[in-house]
Amino acid sequence: MTISRSYQSIVLLFVSRLSAAAFTPSLALSTSVTHHCNSIRSSSQLRLFGSSRFGKKDKQLDHQMESAADVATQKMAQLDLSLIKKFAHKNGDALFGYIEECQVDDPNNKGSFGRFLDAGTGSHSLRWMASILHREHLLANTSNNGALSSPNISMDSFTAITADENMRRRVFNEAKELGIADKGDVIIGNWNEGVGKDGTVEFGASDTSDGSKLLLEGQQFDTILADYLVGAIDGFSPYFQDLIFNRLVPHLAPGGRLYVIGLQPIPDSVNSPANIMCKIRRVRDACILLANHRCYREYPLDWIERHLRKSGLNVVQSRTYPIRYDHATMVRQINVGRSKLKLFPTKGMAAEMVKVLDDLEKESLEVTRKQADGRITLGYDYVVVAERPVDSD
Repeated sequence: MTISRSYQSIVLLFVSRLSAAAFTPSLALSTSVTHHCNSIRSSSQLRLFGSSRFGKKDKQLDHQMESAADVATQKMAQLDLSLIKKFAHKNGDALFGYIEECQVDDPNNKGSFGRFLDAGTGSHSLRWMASILHREHLLANTSNNGALSSPNISMDSFTAITADENMRRRVFNEAKELGIADKGDVIIGNWNEGVGKDGTVEFGASDTSDGSKLLLEGQQFDTILADYLVGAIDGFSPYFQDLIFNRLVPHLAPGGRLYVIGLQPIPDSVNSPANIMCKIRRVRDACILLANHRCYREYPLDWIERHLRKSGLNVVQSRTYPIRYDHATMVRQINVGRSKLKLFPTKGMAAEMVKVLDDLEKESLEVTRKQADGRITLGYDYVVVAERPVDSD
């Protein structure tokens, strides 16, 4: 049977229109409007006989994406996230929970920490960061997901700083175990480098022989965390505490936030059963000094707020959290003192200190047994929220 040329043209046009319509959904992979048009025209002809080189590539790409998703799911299933799942619960960690609430409420950040700097890292802050990076997965696997869950907050990347090489290795290894090593960097460094006697930061004026830049020179972050950093400074950079915020501010992007976590100093004595903790603190610090080590030195909340303002930041808000000590908590502090005994100048001095520490453990047990819930209250932790003005240089 002979078919006229005009009828052939009508059939070809009809099939061409159908092919173009069928191909349109895959155009999301095209890179330009021009490419879109060219793809439609070329595919309409190729699909006349039910085949398309573009369709084959689409299927291959879909298969690759599915395979990558499967691999990611398998890797996630292999991770042990038991150490960070508590952060997915609203009451899992009071201090970090408050920080998350503040970040969600901040109109400048809209629930994301963005580029994140942990200025004095450790295992606890690293695990919290891992919980942010895995937050969607943790929330999806939380049995009471809903009102009791932490917010679905995010983080683009992280940089973690420590002045101790042993801590750097520990944090880096834990980052690998938690599946976040590819999301950031763990760096060893000291914030006192490059700070002049007047407190100015001397970027671009490094006096190192190899001409290397200062720690994080030229880098800025949307959020900075100082997690008990000020209290720890005395162990690494004595007398630098009043300048730490001046050193950190250049790395905070305008409109970004600095979160400071600290411990209100434990007093020398109190007229209550909580005085046992004051005694433990004094003896613990004496052991540290007799071992020729430096003690941490905590700073009060008002000191922190005052120096944040001096560095050019606005103090947005702060919150305090009373500390409850049970017997086990006090024994941990006593054991810090015991760990230093082998470094005492003489064995006789160490032997006498053993008696003092043992007596403190007995007394702490007696005190806690007399409390209704087995705990005493003394001092508090605090969180300060500071913000760099949007119009700052």
